[in-house]
Amino acid sequence: MNVRNVSRTVGIVAAILTVIVLAAPYAIIAGDENLLITYYSAGPIGAGGVGLFALLSAVVLASIEQGNVDPGTLAGVAVVLSVATTLAAVLWYLTIDPNVLFSFPPEYRWLEWHALAVIAVSLPLPACAGLYARELL
Repeated sequence: MNVRNVSRTVGIVAAILTVIVLAAPYAIIAGDENLLITYYSAGPIGAGGVGLFALLSAVVLASIEQGNVDPGTLAGVAVVLSVATTLAAVLWYLTIDPNVLFSFPPEYRWLEWHALAVIAVSLPLPACAGLYARELL
């Protein structure tokens, strides 16, 4: 088993899955967009920052072995971006106003667990990026 390839692939999948889970309420919830805007804009960078960091992590992990830039440098960038993704998700979760969560209709009470699901899905990302960097260096 090639640990470098597996950790890179799992890291890319975790980053893309983080974005998909993060965007799921837009696809599922129909109705009051103002509540979704308030929900997603919580915190200093909001959920958009989490999605941006996750997408950048996926791009960096995918481009490490293309040969255009030093792989060690990109592995370090991947570690920093993946840690930033998870920390931004935690910060976003901690700054969501509970009044916004409880103002959604009862059929959308699963949103109480949505931010925690985003954190859980993003946790393998720094682990995979760190494992890849360790194997590379």
